[in-house]
Amino acid sequence: MKEKYYFDVFPELTSERLLLREIRLSEANQMIEITAYDGQQAQNSRDVIRILSQIALDYLNGDGITWGLYLKSTGEFIGNCCFCRGYQNNIAEIGYVLKADFRGQGYMTEAVKTVTRFGLQDMKVRQVCAYTAPDNRASQSVLLTAGFTTGICDQDSHQFICQ
Repeated sequence: MKEKYYFDVFPELTSERLLLREIRLSEANQMIEITAYDGQQAQNSRDVIRILSQIALDYLNGDGITWGLYLKSTGEFIGNCCFCRGYQNNIAEIGYVLKADFRGQGYMTEAVKTVTRFGLQDMKVRQVCAYTAPDNRASQSVLLTAGFTTGICDQDSHQFICQ
């Protein structure tokens, strides 16, 4: 039962329109609007650097991995996609966020498919799961389009699973 994942080199992934790579601290000012950790929203680039440092520590400890999403055509940072909260029972929890200007264009579905495939095929996790708020139809649509199925649903969250 593998619960930590370590990589010799940060794994860069690509899809049709995206490059998924490690986020650089020098890019902090580009991601203030979408950066949060443990429910704490970044207010400025200093907060982003603090959060990115925690994300880097999670990665070094084998407890998570966060990819920045960059357009292949321009190199512009548009969001992130991650495995977070450890890998209990060899299950990876996926999370993601996209800048508002890029929503509704299929970018996140593309990223979720790419990261999920990497988790299942390369990391050999048993399952990838995600949780959404019951009223977050956009995120639920991303997950269903990416091949996830509905798991446990209650008044607080909806679970989605891909195996």
